Formats: sequence, C-alpha cells, structure tokens
Amino acid sequence: MSHISHNQASIRQSFGDTIYELGSIMPDLYVVSMDLRESMRLTRFANKFRSRFIECGVSENNAAGVAAGLAKAGKTVFLASFACFSPGVNWGTIRESICYNNANVKIVGGYAGLMAGVLGATHQMLEDISLVRALPNMEVFSPVDATETAKIVKAIARTKSPAYLRIVAPETPLVFPPHLSFTIGKSNVLKKGRDITIIGHGPILTSAFTINKPSLEIINCSSIKPLDEKTILASIKKTGRCIVIEDHQKNGGLGEAVASAILSSEVKCKFAHLAVDNHFGQSGKDYHQLYSHYHIGQKNLENAIKKIL
Repeated sequence: MSHISHNQASIRQSFGDTIYELGSIMPDLYVVSMDLRESMRLTRFANKFRSRFIECGVSENNAAGVAAGLAKAGKTVFLASFACFSPGVNWGTIRESICYNNANVKIVGGYAGLMAGVLGATHQMLEDISLVRALPNMEVFSPVDATETAKIVKAIARTKSPAYLRIVAPETPLVFPPHLSFTIGKSNVLKKGRDITIIGHGPILTSAFTINKPSLEIINCSSIKPLDEKTILASIKKTGRCIVIEDHQKNGGLGEAVASAILSSEVKCKFAHLAVDNHFGQSGKDYHQLYSHYHIGQKNLENAIKKIL
C-alpha cells in the first residue's frame, strides 16, 4: 500500500545517479549523448568513464546509428536525449538500426509531456509512447517517480532487447515503496480499493493519491509494453469502472492499450481516458496550469470519478 509523500525528488537525477552507479559494475555499459549531458544528468558518468561516454552532438540519427553499432559490438548502450529529439527526430534510424536488428540499446527520452513547461509545444513531447509502442522488439517504460526510475534503469540494463525509458524534467512526489521490486511486464497496485480502478504512468498518477472518496484502486502501469493485462483486468473485474490518466496524447497512449485489452477480454466496465486530445502543448510556467488547460488536472480527474460513478 502506497501513499503520496511530501518529499519530492528528481527522476532525471535518479537516472543519472543510477547510470553512474552501473558504470562501475558494468564495464560494457556505454552512454551515447546528443549534446545534453547536463540536462540528462550524465556529467558524472562522462567525467569518470570518458572512453565509454560518446558525445555525438546535435545529430540524432547519427547518434542512434552509433548506439546500434556499439550494441552490435556487444555493449549495453543508453542513448540519451530529450524525447522530442529521440525518438522524435531519429525514429526511422531507431526502427531500422536498433529495433530491426534487435540491438541492445536503451533510448532515454527526457523532458517528456507537458511537464516540460516553459519549453513549450516543440519540446513537450506528447507522442513518444505511440511512436515507440508501434515498434517490434521495443519495450516501453514510464516510471512514476525517482525511486522507481532507479529500479527500472537497473532492470533494463540487464536485458538484451531495445527499450524506451520516458523521464520528466521537474522534481515530483515519491509514491513508489522502496521495498517494492520492479519487474518488466508487471504493474503494481499501489493502493487497493473497490469502487474505481485508476491506471496511469509517470508522475501524473500521483494526483489520484490525494482523493480519499470513493475507494480507488491505483495501478502504476510503468511497464507499458509489455503490458500486465492480468493485473489490470483483475482489478477492473472487481471495480467495474476504469479511468486511465496520462500526460500524453490520447492517440496511441496507454489508454488505447488498456481499452484494447478490455475489449479483447470478457470484462464489462465503464471506461474513461484522460489524456491530451489531439492538441499540441504550449508554454507555461506551472505545468499544473497546463494540466488543467488540457483537461488532465486534479479537478478533471475528480470530475471523471463523479461522472463514472
């Protein structure tokens, strides 16, 4: 059972710290950067493991090709940039060179979603999950907080398949219990309830923890692909109601994956999907204001709960 913490931590920093930690115990771990080492919190790794940090500059397709080549030479490679550039700009190279070859490259897309705030529409990547979900061989992950980020990075560093890790810019609340393990293809029920199943990925899911009534069952679906249909459908069978919330486009997001799983099963339920509906983002000092503007904020979730009841 989890609850929202008053403490906040940086998912970006957790990623950088974990990569640095893994660098000491995995001599074949390489990082390929696209001129964003400080933004992606990779400076410590770059300074200590100089021969294993490859700076490609602002050349996203080249960087994806370099990463694929290193992987084919037996290395475990983390390819790190903003999500709007990777997979946004280099999707074709990721498809051809990484996924088609089943290369051991972990693509890390930073500054994802409306949480990119003041950077505006060009950098608020809201289509990344749909892009990578469509690719054969690709696994897709979106951690709920900094604690889970470290666990996911360690888990995907041990696998051999292509993976995408979606991370956000600001510090966010801690909700993932430190003692809980992360398993690829598994979702965690962070709060048990009986009235409505709330499913989400990334820090936006923490808004559900502030709602006391009705009784919510909150599922952290950080493993978007492979998807834990068993846990999701068991919960919906119990509650009969499901709301999916995500900081992403409705098109191609987690909501569509969950809806498809529900329709393919014999489970009957009321269903709602809170996501950005076919719009680009815009600049905003406070991402909570953007969440309200795009109808995925706290009040929107509360209204969806009232409606589905």
